[in-house]
Amino acid sequence: MQKNLRDNEMAEIAKIVKETIFIPRNQKKVTVFLCGADIKDESTSRSKMAAVFSDYPRYEILYPEDLFDDLLAGQGQHSLLKLENILADSVDAIVLFPESPGSFAELGAFSNNENLARKMIVLSNKKYKSNKSFINYGPNRLIRLSKTGKVINISYDDLDDSVEKHKIYRKVNDYISKIKKTHPVKADVTNILEVENFILPCIYLIDEVNNIALYQLIECATSHDKVLCEIATKSSLGRLTAQRLIMRTPLGYRVTTSGAEYVRNTFKAQCLDKARIELLNSQNRRNARVKYDRVK
Repeated sequence: MQKNLRDNEMAEIAKIVKETIFIPRNQKKVTVFLCGADIKDESTSRSKMAAVFSDYPRYEILYPEDLFDDLLAGQGQHSLLKLENILADSVDAIVLFPESPGSFAELGAFSNNENLARKMIVLSNKKYKSNKSFINYGPNRLIRLSKTGKVINISYDDLDDSVEKHKIYRKVNDYISKIKKTHPVKADVTNILEVENFILPCIYLIDEVNNIALYQLIECATSHDKVLCEIATKSSLGRLTAQRLIMRTPLGYRVTTSGAEYVRNTFKAQCLDKARIELLNSQNRRNARVKYDRVK
């Protein structure tokens, strides 16, 4: 930014992007958090199920550790409970394989959160179906009591069979459709998984914008509290950086060449151009101020 933008101008920019530029990324996608053992280990049921989902373009598969690990490991200011509630409000469904210590912990924590339990589909290994275990008597029972949450007992070996694995998929798909219909998520800026499609055009419009300014823009656009805006911004910046759509400079974030191309191809070019002119006018003229009405 060549000139510091005032608070009221930040609010105007947030309104411009939210109402004239922002397009929901997941409007036509079904978002699923896939939990289980190490996704990089192709022998795990989680990894095999991810391969099955990849055959169906309607799904976008996400991994909780990619979204939340850095936030939990940071300054300790974000509670697991708060992140769980964000997760429940963000995704259409959660598919979990209890096959590792980490996934056992996720199952226990998620099943105790009513908002998460009702969105969960647990694919348990059927050889443990009759065991008098904590998982069967605790988490699995809570998920069944949630009405829309489901526990499906399967043979994990079936995920290696070309026919059986798609039978499993069809059953999971039916349950996801019911969950999505009963507990729909908002496809707008308030959804943490949609924030990156708000942040990216902001970075495109405001060269080298820093974290603090981005927090403020999200706060203006969503009316969420500051902690939630920080969570949404950090997770979005991480994903956008990993996709090489943005890069960090000593002064802040800016779009890469491929990022600029993506923005131009994804969002309305006319709206982007109007907003760009409005910001350039504000930055380079002493008494000029950003105004939403002029862009509208």
